[in-house]
Amino acid sequence: MSPDENLELLRQFAPTLRFDALERWRPGPVDRYLEHCTVLDEQEQPLTGTPPAEAAMTEHCGKPKARLNPLVNGPGLDDQLRSNEVLGAFGADQGLAGGGTAYGRVEPEGGALFLQYWLFYADNPCVLPPGRHDGDWELVQVRVERADDGFEATQVTLAEHGKPVTKKVEAALAKRGPEVFVAVDSHACYFKSGAQPMLPLSDTCQPVEADGVKPDIVLLPLAADKKDWAHWSGRWGMDGAEGTRMALRLGLKNTPPILRRLNFGAGESPPSPGLQSSWPSPKAFAGSGIRRKRFAVALRQFAHSLGEFTWPSEAPVVSIERIDEGRYAIEAKPAGRFPRRIARVSVAFDEVTADGNLRALAMYSVRTRDPAEVFKIPHEGELIWRAAGYNFLRQRGDPVIGEPIQ
Repeated sequence: MSPDENLELLRQFAPTLRFDALERWRPGPVDRYLEHCTVLDEQEQPLTGTPPAEAAMTEHCGKPKARLNPLVNGPGLDDQLRSNEVLGAFGADQGLAGGGTAYGRVEPEGGALFLQYWLFYADNPCVLPPGRHDGDWELVQVRVERADDGFEATQVTLAEHGKPVTKKVEAALAKRGPEVFVAVDSHACYFKSGAQPMLPLSDTCQPVEADGVKPDIVLLPLAADKKDWAHWSGRWGMDGAEGTRMALRLGLKNTPPILRRLNFGAGESPPSPGLQSSWPSPKAFAGSGIRRKRFAVALRQFAHSLGEFTWPSEAPVVSIERIDEGRYAIEAKPAGRFPRRIARVSVAFDEVTADGNLRALAMYSVRTRDPAEVFKIPHEGELIWRAAGYNFLRQRGDPVIGEPIQ
């Protein structure tokens, strides 16, 4: 098939992405991220000529000790502050009403075509630690086969934190792309909305709007020399976890499970798409998803049924007071009874821009028993906020939308 035919096929079966009410990110273009990233060597010294990063990434493609730093001030910031700085640096131009950008490729294997949609997020926030890291790759994969009237989708595989789950496509839905629910902060993809029990923090996607928007598809060609950014051996961010640091010192492309245990739940930027197991063999990746669905998903559903006894059922009590220009005091009070009692509240802030769109500004998390905390939230337009409460088990209740702040 020609590149134009591949692109048309990718457009036909592109996923419809649905985002949680508190999500601040949409998958974005890699180019913008690389324009501002510095490439650091194993001594965390900048390589010459960066930023922009792409040329140095191509030149040093085989160096797994190299890392991208999207911020000038490095990894020393608190997770919450670093996430907000990355959002300010790379999230200003994204449209929260849209579905973002996906990088697509078509891979023939086993008599079928596998359509891969790679989604890049500049940040994996996880405002409630652990889990935060720079740079985040997610994957939606659709298997299509030829039919009398074109192509039909037969399977969809979603990478949930890198672990596949595969589902058969119903005949009535075989001519279009899948509906995918993106978990807040982690950006893991799921087949349905609501909570998906994980440890130590449940993944959740509770969209506000019923309608999703398909992402713009950009065809990602497979470079013959394997030296484009999709095959870069380095890390996509500044991971500070000890297990990851040891893997970097050893020059490992991936952090093995025995070292990952030393991260104690801290986040780790995933490998480049071309270095992930799904890239060379999408059929095997889908097969692993079939086997995993039989066991892991059933276990998760059982855990979810148990979690209903402790899930927060009351709305969080939040007050936001303007102190002066660009500074606001946030206070949250406990709500509900043990074990459903809300212990912490996360508040996401958006700004209504002059053209009527929403621009994500920041996310702050406060404890319900602490006094009010003051945060800087510079903005020009009307300030919109949404909040959700967590109990001591880190289960999240339903999101609420507050009154706009002028």
